[in-house]
Amino acid sequence: MQQIFVNEQPIDNSFNITGDDLHHLVRVVRIKKGEIVRVSTSEGVNYLCEVDVANDKELTLNIKEEVPSTELPNKIYLFQAIPKSDKMELIIEKCVELGAYEIIPVEMKNCIVKLDDKKKKSKLSRYQTIAETAAKQSKRSIVPMVHDFMTYKEAFEYAKSLDIVLLPYESKMV
Repeated sequence: MQQIFVNEQPIDNSFNITGDDLHHLVRVVRIKKGEIVRVSTSEGVNYLCEVDVANDKELTLNIKEEVPSTELPNKIYLFQAIPKSDKMELIIEKCVELGAYEIIPVEMKNCIVKLDDKKKKSKLSRYQTIAETAAKQSKRSIVPMVHDFMTYKEAFEYAKSLDIVLLPYESKMV
């Protein structure tokens, strides 16, 4: 079963799909009338919908039933130091699949990777796309946000607003 995320609420008990999702479902997946698609709204409400119209210009999905959210009861924020190579992409993918609510890339002083503003913007866009793909794959109710890059101090201030903070530390306590 395919899953898509939409920003709008249903109109007359149906969704009209446009853009990349229209292209993907009609041209790539070749979805047909009568098939079922899972639709998640930006508020995290999930619907099982039946395809009513499917062509190159229009995709209409009629709501059959509302289904429960798949989100965890607690919100997990991951503050991740930027690793070298493309390891961050794998970290984002797996953490989204495991239920992370938000992922915050943190620039530490000992990080090998140093990004300029242009690269940060393109990496952030790529990371958000990976998060959306992983959310679809794991049937999440929301697409977790990949936050802007932060320094260690900014991340520490941001973490102060959270209820519980767990900080793994690898050195021995003496």
